[in-house]
Amino acid sequence: MENRSCPTKEQEEKKSKKHLGIRDVRYVVAVGSGKGGVGKTTISTLLSLGLKEAGYATGIFDLDFYGPNVSLVFGVKNNPPFIEFGYIKPVVAEGIKIMSIALMVPEKQPIFMRGLLASKLLQELIKKVEWGPLDFLILDLPPGTGDIFLTMLDVLVQDGFVLIATPHQLAISDAKRTLRILKENKIPIFGVVKNMADFFEASPSFEEFLREERLPLLFEIPVLKELALVESIPEVFKNGKNEKILDQVAEKILNRVFRIH
Repeated sequence: MENRSCPTKEQEEKKSKKHLGIRDVRYVVAVGSGKGGVGKTTISTLLSLGLKEAGYATGIFDLDFYGPNVSLVFGVKNNPPFIEFGYIKPVVAEGIKIMSIALMVPEKQPIFMRGLLASKLLQELIKKVEWGPLDFLILDLPPGTGDIFLTMLDVLVQDGFVLIATPHQLAISDAKRTLRILKENKIPIFGVVKNMADFFEASPSFEEFLREERLPLLFEIPVLKELALVESIPEVFKNGKNEKILDQVAEKILNRVFRIH
């Protein structure tokens, strides 16, 4: 008879959290920074596009309830999700499943929400959104490390975290604070994305930050000037000039995912 050992309490807790509302998702990857305006939504979108182009079933979950923009950058801001028997079906664009509070709230309607309500809404959405089978679910996090961020740590098991920063000292400072929380919660950190890399002068402080924290630089993204002309990020990558960025993004993330797991 095969000998089997009983799972530890920690294993059971992780298993139960892993299957809280997203049991059909293989990998959950969070994208954040601690700093606003560094391009979290842009990079989250690039990750989802790159992974989808690499052949993986992908979804993106917009957790920035106060400034939800994922539906805007995918060009589906006027496409409400289908709700049946209290469960929500994500909207699909570019072959990617999308969920954002902006899909359920008119664009000109302000969103008033205290921290406790935002935390409860996140827990409710986790239970109600039916993602279906996915290889990757990308979490587009809000700025800072407030209630939504902390609730996300409590109720979703992330397989990895992608830290976004620009070479600016303020972005680096906020990234360090976010890292402390991630390390305390034992969240695997895939590495750092250097966004708007060609906008700033060479930054010794950024290189020093990577060395001190022993973090790999996943990739650098230049300022995408085309975004000033179009709302939809996928449009920017429908020409050969930028397609190689998606290939690079997917390759780096997949290498980190399968290296850790």
